[in-house]
Amino acid sequence: MLIETLQLGPVVTNCYIYSADGKRAAVIDPAADADEIAAHVWALELEPVAIVNTHGHLDHIGANAALKALVDVPIFIGEKDAPYLGPKGEALHRQDALVIGPENVALFQVHYAASPPADVLVREGDEIPGAGLRVVETPGHTAGGISLVGDGVVFCGDALFAGSIGRADLCGGDEQVLISSIKAKLLTLPGATEVFPGHGPPTTVREEKAHNPFLS
Repeated sequence: MLIETLQLGPVVTNCYIYSADGKRAAVIDPAADADEIAAHVWALELEPVAIVNTHGHLDHIGANAALKALVDVPIFIGEKDAPYLGPKGEALHRQDALVIGPENVALFQVHYAASPPADVLVREGDEIPGAGLRVVETPGHTAGGISLVGDGVVFCGDALFAGSIGRADLCGGDEQVLISSIKAKLLTLPGATEVFPGHGPPTTVREEKAHNPFLS
């Protein structure tokens, strides 16, 4: 198993290159800098098989279009977050920008590009072909947020952070739904499971069950 973490874009999003077998790789949440992501995949001598968005926010999809052009693999996203990708996405991104703060809109526009529509919409229990990842639905940060469970690891986007949880004040967000998702889908994983969030350092299920103040 191989996990490469790239911290990309103005809000320092964790983009992950994950290979379960040391041969094929999924790129999870390509935030920005598609050339850098592709260069890392090729330097590791991995065959890219998927681009997977844990949710549809701009800081997690910003390099979708450019990366797809470079590596020619399908884009996956949870079916309820599909509207964030493609021509309907602009309206959602504008709504979110008003909450985040209008002063940040120009910054986002410089660093993040709109995404083409997803090639594959996924739901609970689906597998990402060739990637060794299983989809679990973890809504609450967005309506269609997903997490990706591998062998002893989970990539959870902006659902769960080390000592915190995702914000729930953007389109489709709901704090109670988010907390329920985390408790039902993530904290039920084995305690030693490594948790790789969309921002910040990794943690473990055991650590978050014991010490995360939002989940007590």
